[in-house]
Amino acid sequence: MLVSGFKEAEDPSIDIDMESFNASTSSSVLNNVCVLWGCEISGKERTAVFEVEDDLLEHQFFIRTICLSAEANEEMHVVEVQDRTPCRSHPVPIATLRPSCLPMVSFSVFELMPPVTFKLRSGQGPVFISGQHVTPFKKDSHPKKVYLAGREYLNEDGQTFVPPLVWKIKQQIVTDPTLSSEYPSCSGVPEFSRRVTELALGKDCCAIVENRVLGVQTVGSTGAVRLGAELLRRWYNLSANWRGPVYLSSPCDDSLAGIFEAAGILDIRQYRYWDAERRGVSVESLLEDLEEAPEQAVVVLSASGHHPTGADLSQKDWRLVIEVMMRRSLFPFFLLPAQGLCLGDPEQDAWPLHHCASMGLELLCAQSFSRNSGLYAIQSQAESLVRTLWSCPAVGGARVVATVLNNPAHLAEWREGLRGAVERCMLVRERLREKLRILGAPGDWDHLTQQGGLYSCTGLSGQQVEYLSKRRHVYLLPNGCLNMSCINSRNLDYVAESIYLALTSHP
Repeated sequence: MLVSGFKEAEDPSIDIDMESFNASTSSSVLNNVCVLWGCEISGKERTAVFEVEDDLLEHQFFIRTICLSAEANEEMHVVEVQDRTPCRSHPVPIATLRPSCLPMVSFSVFELMPPVTFKLRSGQGPVFISGQHVTPFKKDSHPKKVYLAGREYLNEDGQTFVPPLVWKIKQQIVTDPTLSSEYPSCSGVPEFSRRVTELALGKDCCAIVENRVLGVQTVGSTGAVRLGAELLRRWYNLSANWRGPVYLSSPCDDSLAGIFEAAGILDIRQYRYWDAERRGVSVESLLEDLEEAPEQAVVVLSASGHHPTGADLSQKDWRLVIEVMMRRSLFPFFLLPAQGLCLGDPEQDAWPLHHCASMGLELLCAQSFSRNSGLYAIQSQAESLVRTLWSCPAVGGARVVATVLNNPAHLAEWREGLRGAVERCMLVRERLREKLRILGAPGDWDHLTQQGGLYSCTGLSGQQVEYLSKRRHVYLLPNGCLNMSCINSRNLDYVAESIYLALTSHP
């Protein structure tokens, strides 16, 4: 089942959030630097404080979730908060939790001004709190500031990349009087779901040929993961209200744990993925953790273009991983957010899914959800869940995608655009590695060109990342990962020089 997502823009043009087509008319991601924050409060340590340095930037803090630990007693837990907002000069209760009826609360928009103090007013916990620290990037007035932590693919001009083909199809759709503007069914536009499912699994996939694949169109990639999480909790284990465990890679997309927790799956664990010393995937550690995972556990896997490291498994490694998962009865949940933007070939980027399907392994994917039995029962549950989450997805973006995939000439042009984007990112990797070599940067930087896709894990320490943001106005993710497409000919020299200075100032 291909759970593919995109969003409609607020303006009449279509804003596709399906990363494999990289069509977006907004670059709002460049406005802020966002870092996740979390804490635990309990009877032993009832208070936790989020603080920021006294600098010239404006800081915001948003609460995301407050949830009870599985070990919490059956009693009332009250969490209160106090921040610098004038109207909140005294602690204010914000959550009342109880394991049997309300173990977790999620917040869409709850802004606080640091410093922020959380206190467990009653109950013994433990209580877990997650939030997001936001520093407006636009508030930084430095003329050479560079934001390298974005998720979008940017072109050489630093603008969100939209293939000319997509613009052309958008205009055709807008001016076509034969196209209906009515809402689609809750599962989306059928032709879109069919075509993107074929793109992920291959037209010759046995499950597709035998009509055993279900595709559901969602609202954004987050909606795809959320729908998958909801289906797992309600359907994966029919004998109980399933709560996990779900295994995520370390590191992984910061939002994943929160999405599963919001669906009520609280047993979130990690498997080792990135080897900081070798600056690559630790296949041995990954296999070891999978061997120790309990049967029926769900394992979230990046099919290609791993975020945020950019380091992927080889086909040989994938065969080992799939063999362990089959033998241990583990359930794979694939992420395929940017098909074609890793190797420049959509089929190669989706090879792990093809291999799983050929082995007869049941799987769930945040672009495709494939189930080898019980299709119609799942479809009924999926449609019911969609109605509670977003009613129905957008039509415009689905029509663009379906138009591209339905037309061989369009498809060839789209593939050529993907190859060009991948080649540009690889050229940036090579140039950055060469600049660092010429500057005499300590260490070996070959891993930059050994990784693929948009993302790269530099191996910089937290202190070095902080130096880059505070002293050089170059913003990376806290773990030292960055988006290679954000580097261009105008900022390459400055980024390389800044990394060199961070390495030599804080070895």
